[in-house]
Amino acid sequence: MPRKNYTISLLPGDGIGPEVVASACEVLESLEKIDGAPSFSFVKQRVGADVFEETGESITDEIISACKNADAVFVGAMDVARLPLEARQPLQELRRRLEVGASIRPARTFPGVEARCSHIDTVVVREVTEGMYSGIEYSAGPDAACSVRLITRKASARTARIAFTEASKRRGKVTAVHKLGALKLTDSLFLEACREVGEAFPQIEFETRNIDACALEMIRHPEEFDVILATNTFGDILSDVAAGLACGLGLAPSGCIGERWAYFEPVHGTAPDIAGKGIANPLAAILSAAMMMRHLDEEQSANAIETAVAEILANGGPRTADLGGKATTVDVTKAIIANILNSHTRR
Repeated sequence: MPRKNYTISLLPGDGIGPEVVASACEVLESLEKIDGAPSFSFVKQRVGADVFEETGESITDEIISACKNADAVFVGAMDVARLPLEARQPLQELRRRLEVGASIRPARTFPGVEARCSHIDTVVVREVTEGMYSGIEYSAGPDAACSVRLITRKASARTARIAFTEASKRRGKVTAVHKLGALKLTDSLFLEACREVGEAFPQIEFETRNIDACALEMIRHPEEFDVILATNTFGDILSDVAAGLACGLGLAPSGCIGERWAYFEPVHGTAPDIAGKGIANPLAAILSAAMMMRHLDEEQSANAIETAVAEILANGGPRTADLGGKATTVDVTKAIIANILNSHTRR
């Protein structure tokens, strides 16, 4: 049977983005040595602040078209703070033009890595096109400015469907987060849309919690949470809380999922202080690549990558400075690849 080939559009970004994206690609390419695993054609595109300073374009329509024509999109960190207000924001453009409905951010503890809590295994599913990040802002005079929190039934329901589907693959519980006392109209609409979607998933336990109470209970009893469903800003904050309780941003992958297109990226930033030094932690990018494989229904490949990461960490394998080690990016990448190939040989 011929090997399946996937075209992956690469947007390495700025800072350490190109370094960790390259590591993830090396891990994916190592799968080609395994019978039945897919192969890959990588198409690299330049986006972000560095290319903007050179060309005046942070992302182009041609790049968006290439992303739409690919099987999946893999993104590195981007230094959006360096982009002027008039510049196109690459991630906002990707979310809007690829019509993604939600960000999926898993957070879990790994044996062998120090964490703030003994056990957390949760997923934050966050709407990513509207809310406080809708981009609707305006000046209200020299001493005031307004930002509009836009919530629609369509976007809320789309995100809820992704959350309930995710919960059906896990422990079967969804917690929808709100602040009804202060945001009566917008959060009422959000929760109403979530409940309506939940009716199609009677096997899933559904609950609601205030954002502040949810943040408190995540720290006190993180094991109680399975899938957290949230609007844009609340989900952004809670996903970082979850990562902080687990093993930090160095092990935090993510994917932005839509009905037709999707892109995947490590959660961490560009880390300009270590860019080019070869010491960036590639594991979040590698785990994001595993999420991409699962999205492409390549379950065996996804499991192989995730198992390799877990075993390297549990067995005292090489790790970068942010995880308490002295290894380089190359050291960690080579260890992950060796584990994948050795595990396949043992089978």
